[in-house]
Amino acid sequence: MRVLHLGDISGTSRNVIDVARRKGLDWELRAVPAGRGAHPLAVAARRALDLAAVRLARPRPDILHINYGVSGYYGWGRRGTVLHLHGTDVRQDLHSRFLGPVVRRSILTASAVLYSTPDMGDAVRALRPDAAWFPAPLPLAAIEPVPAGEHAGQRLFFASRWDESKGAPELIKLAARLRATHPEVVLEGLDWGHLAGAAREAGVLLLPHMPESDYRRKLAEADVVVGQQRFGVLGLSELEAMAQGTPLVAAFSAQDAYGDEAPLHNSRTADPLELVGRILADPAKAAATAALGREWALAHHSPVVLEERLEELYAAVLQQ
Repeated sequence: MRVLHLGDISGTSRNVIDVARRKGLDWELRAVPAGRGAHPLAVAARRALDLAAVRLARPRPDILHINYGVSGYYGWGRRGTVLHLHGTDVRQDLHSRFLGPVVRRSILTASAVLYSTPDMGDAVRALRPDAAWFPAPLPLAAIEPVPAGEHAGQRLFFASRWDESKGAPELIKLAARLRATHPEVVLEGLDWGHLAGAAREAGVLLLPHMPESDYRRKLAEADVVVGQQRFGVLGLSELEAMAQGTPLVAAFSAQDAYGDEAPLHNSRTADPLELVGRILADPAKAAATAALGREWALAHHSPVVLEERLEELYAAVLQQ
């Protein structure tokens, strides 16, 4: 079975492809031309040329796994397509005057449809009742904890991008409150997102983009990681923090989809400032919860388990 993944969102395809290749499977990843950052006509021309290249590619893939709803037209008119929806394509693009028809047709015509977070389920299943939730797979490298180096003082790391989709306004308010109530704690985050400047003004030390291994070490060395506060789901940054065994404060309301409660410090049920204070005051108790969180993250988001699930899905698609 030859599988071609088009595009990659937050390593979702790359992480399962790494597992598949270790097993000797013929799975490939092909980038899709950027849809923003240039004149619309230039974007359309690049996309048209790339579409032709994919259609003419030989040997022809048995499965075309398309990441992101707006790119779903790559699969129009062909069998063996898996459309993988990732968030903004459903929360925003599906309702767009121009992009909405593309996303809807792609959802309706794909051989199978996956969505990456439970909160997307109602909107996607309204169009495709057979759509399935596919949890974000962790990178293989995240399965083993990174040896954390020594550090002085207490460190808190904001793992999310600084924009509204991650609850950045709430995160920035939290940073200001932490600066006022816990001045001894070093606040760090990435210089990423259009509200990053406001985070800096609130007292967060912003770090440049870094290799994944360095980012993982930052998560491992933190006393507390604060994740997204918006949709009640966990992204890869939060999951990587859990896999590193670091206490995590994040908003989580997807218990029903998982079938169990995530062992984290849930800001949906308590003030995040209070949760951070509890972690800093009783690190041994927080570490015990974090150890359970690591087990939970690997049980639900192991790339090995999720790659096997894709193999089963692809086989079913080919039998349609």
